[in-house]
Amino acid sequence: MPTESTLDRITRMLAMMGYLADHDRVPVGELAEHFGVTESQVLKDIDLLWVTGTPGYYPDDLVDFSVDDWEESLISLRDARGLGRRVPLAPREALALAAAVEWLRGLAEPDVRPVLASVARKLHATADLEVPDGVDHAVRSRLLEAVTGHTAVEIEYVSAEDRRTTRVIEPRGLYTDGAAWYVEAWCHHAREERTFRLDRILGIRPATAPATADRPPAERETGPTDVVLLLDPEARWLAEEIPGTNMREVGDSLEVRLTVTRTDWLVRRLLPLGRAVRDVEPASLRSDLAGRARAALDAYRRT
Repeated sequence: MPTESTLDRITRMLAMMGYLADHDRVPVGELAEHFGVTESQVLKDIDLLWVTGTPGYYPDDLVDFSVDDWEESLISLRDARGLGRRVPLAPREALALAAAVEWLRGLAEPDVRPVLASVARKLHATADLEVPDGVDHAVRSRLLEAVTGHTAVEIEYVSAEDRRTTRVIEPRGLYTDGAAWYVEAWCHHAREERTFRLDRILGIRPATAPATADRPPAERETGPTDVVLLLDPEARWLAEEIPGTNMREVGDSLEVRLTVTRTDWLVRRLLPLGRAVRDVEPASLRSDLAGRARAALDAYRRT
């Protein structure tokens, strides 16, 4: 059974506080079914929450529950210490959600767009948001097509220094920081990853050069690769920082499974862990990691 991440457990426990604040005398079985865990896990969560509170951590500073009717185990929340209060979205959180909704609206089928438009209006009203636009929709649509189709485009771009260039780029994704929209892309002109503001793109057209034509071999995407890592428990933080990982305990080690399209970034993350990385699959990734570690040691010895 996959090991639950710390973030998932904390999220569930905070949600459980909100649920108990709205419902009194809740059976453990109901909590387990609502949150998709076992009754044993619910009791472990309650035990941990029972010793959680505000600084001072004396009995009257802690979250307090009552358990009525031990045969049915009915849980009630007596004192939430503020954790039972529903917290509104922060502007940055609402903006991130609104940007994601705008992304989906650009890709969605026509019959889905009204639903997404309703979600966007509610987000805007909740946080008084105004998602930045000021972007040529044809430019954004063309970039989205390039992202999903893994194709290259040629753009006319003007920099912050008012320098105009023509570039071939391979878009990887679009995002907003609340002030402008950006596209992350591999730039054939610079031969490295670059970020471009959409409102500085003066023109866009299909590129004649094929995608990844000039990318160094080590940086090219080779398709999905299934990776299995065997780590010391102390390196659990790394697994929890990488989206899409599946974890489970194997003896005194943590087995982490994930699928990546590029392994160079993963090698850079694993190198500083040293002996905390006990094993790596596939063999090609293990060989790459070992080779870079030896090169780093050799460079260190020469200094």
